[in-house]
Amino acid sequence: MKVKVEYLGLIRQKIGRKEEEYDLTEGSLLRDLLNSIVETHDALKSIIRIENESPIDPTLVVMLNGSSINPMSKKEIALKNGDIVTLMTPIGGGILKA
Repeated sequence: MKVKVEYLGLIRQKIGRKEEEYDLTEGSLLRDLLNSIVETHDALKSIIRIENESPIDPTLVVMLNGSSINPMSKKEIALKNGDIVTLMTPIGGGILKA
């Protein structure tokens, strides 16, 4: 099955991509997709942490088909063919120069 992943904010800056498509096996969970993303983009290991069931970075916003996903259930959600997963971290701070 194919799942589209959109990257926004800091994640887009880190990997230099707006979106990409992942080909997953039927019945894959969000956890499986996140593992695939980290395997593809080493720069995201600090944001998307899967090992030892540790929580995903609390600043990570995950949306499935336009709806925000509850942080406590992010990794156990089953995906379907054609789903769109959006990953973003807010960008904050910095100094604006005139």
